[in-house]
Amino acid sequence: MIRTTTPTFGKDLRYLSRRPSSGRSRVFGHPSHWVATLFIAVAVGIWLGSAPDAAVERSSITLKKQIELVLEQDPVPLSVTPAKEQVESGIDIASMPTMESFQGVAAIKENTPDFGVSLASFDTADTTDLSVKPQPVSAAINADVADPQDASSTRLEAAVEPEHEKELPENSASVLDSAHWESIQIRSGDSLVRIFKRLALDVAQAIEISKLPKAKPLISLRTGPYLKIQRDGRDLVALRYQPNIKTFLQVTAENHAFVTEIIEREFELQEREVTVEVTDSLYQSALRRGLPESVIYRVSEIFQWELDFGRDVKRGDRLTVIYEERSLDAKKVGNGPILAVRFENDGVLREAIRYVDSAGTAAYYTPEGKSLQRAFLRTPIPGRYVTSGFSYNRLHPILKVRRPHLGVDYGAPRGTPIVATADGKVIRASRKGGYGKTVILRHGQNYRTLYAHLSRYAKGVRKGKWVKKGQVIGYVGSTGLSTGPHLHYEIHLDGKARNPLSLKLPRAAPIGKEDKANYLKHARLWSSRLNEARSAT
Repeated sequence: MIRTTTPTFGKDLRYLSRRPSSGRSRVFGHPSHWVATLFIAVAVGIWLGSAPDAAVERSSITLKKQIELVLEQDPVPLSVTPAKEQVESGIDIASMPTMESFQGVAAIKENTPDFGVSLASFDTADTTDLSVKPQPVSAAINADVADPQDASSTRLEAAVEPEHEKELPENSASVLDSAHWESIQIRSGDSLVRIFKRLALDVAQAIEISKLPKAKPLISLRTGPYLKIQRDGRDLVALRYQPNIKTFLQVTAENHAFVTEIIEREFELQEREVTVEVTDSLYQSALRRGLPESVIYRVSEIFQWELDFGRDVKRGDRLTVIYEERSLDAKKVGNGPILAVRFENDGVLREAIRYVDSAGTAAYYTPEGKSLQRAFLRTPIPGRYVTSGFSYNRLHPILKVRRPHLGVDYGAPRGTPIVATADGKVIRASRKGGYGKTVILRHGQNYRTLYAHLSRYAKGVRKGKWVKKGQVIGYVGSTGLSTGPHLHYEIHLDGKARNPLSLKLPRAAPIGKEDKANYLKHARLWSSRLNEARSAT
């Protein structure tokens, strides 16, 4: 007889997953567990009720006594405590903070006959006589509670007290005149709070000063010896910070508050006259005559539309410049604007006179009042050389075919800033085929400029945004069809590409009618000064 077995996968195995229908649910556990938990809770409650200080570390005997003192001692009414004892013990009960403002119950040290409070004073060299000036209550931190190694940090933390309880010098004006100024060396990464901690000054005062509207320069401090303070113990009497060479920020404590004042230093101005005869290059000849490099660069900017300084300057040409030199405390700190300049080039005389109109705008004009500036800058990267010019039949360096090159290439290192040559609206800031990353600006109805092969766009430059002449719009790169970092620059007039180097662009507006008479008088004076400087050499 052959025995047949039924395969396992053919059996009805549903009975294995069935739960017994009888029996109570054990989701909530056995009742004995609940009884045990209740018993433990009652025991803990009885223990805590019989020992109210059980939650405090029993090893800290001093801390237990302080808690017992707070719970059991009845304070003497305000009228009972003599004023003399308040001063001698360093307590001003009228200004004493509530218990919530104490830096822990460690502010109370031991029981005394009257109030049961004794304050520990700071042991610092700069602390003044407490019998003359009561110490704030928040400074009374018991040094015995903290670890001895952290004593200094404990004292600094205890110095932070509520604003309404700070004691500021009342006669700050007289103290400011007589007190000694301490010069502070600002280190890298320093903040006002960190400096106050280092000098053991009240950190709360540093926080209060930083919140003042005129104290914004104190948020980011520059490194160096640019901070001076006057102090009265732990309190600040005055602070003086120099954010730049011309400005001082002074903070003074007056009538329990701090007052800020911005002090602008006046430059000592001196007019310098320099005449240069070109013997090799204008740049080298001017440097030998003592003309600062920044002034030489400004001369090239003023005459950028009148001369090509790379090709037009010849030996024997003469340059006469009158400019401002600025000094502070009899030391030169920089150069001011060019007031008047004359350039004699190949027998042609060109003059530029600086004039500030009634609207406060400064610009350079010819002696007749015509503007020397254009609506466009000459180049989007000042001072860079042309690597490839405008052409209708140029051999492409990558494709190796002849095709139009409808712009000018300027060689420059990667990341060099590129500026807008005129005010305009961004109509494109994205990739454009072989141009790579490209920015296109529209200037009025007739002009457009294109800037190609950028490595990245300047912050905020995107389609629809307006930009100003001279504003950075991107940075030199080599995106698209390019053999190396450079800028491809195009200018279009009425939809047609034009050579940026030869296109005659519109001048800026001439001197206004309301300023014309004053300007002509002003121009005659400076032309006479240029003649005198020229004949003096």
